Amino acid sequence: GSALMFDCNMIHGSGNNITPFPRSNIFIVFNSVDNIPGRPFAAPSPRPEWVASRDFTPVR
Repeated sequence: GSALMFDCNMIHGSGNNITPFPRSNIFIVFNSVDNIPGRPFAAPSPRPEWVASRDFTPVR
């Protein structure tokens, strides 16, 4: 198999999957605890905890 990594700001795309095998995606995001989602960039309703944690306690 293959793996590709992109910067989140890079515009990219691919054609249709023409193989009999599924194409999987995984999105991993690392963010500073200082970068709390808030106005004007936060969504009107927060994402569920399992998608975007609101616990900003630094990992030690």
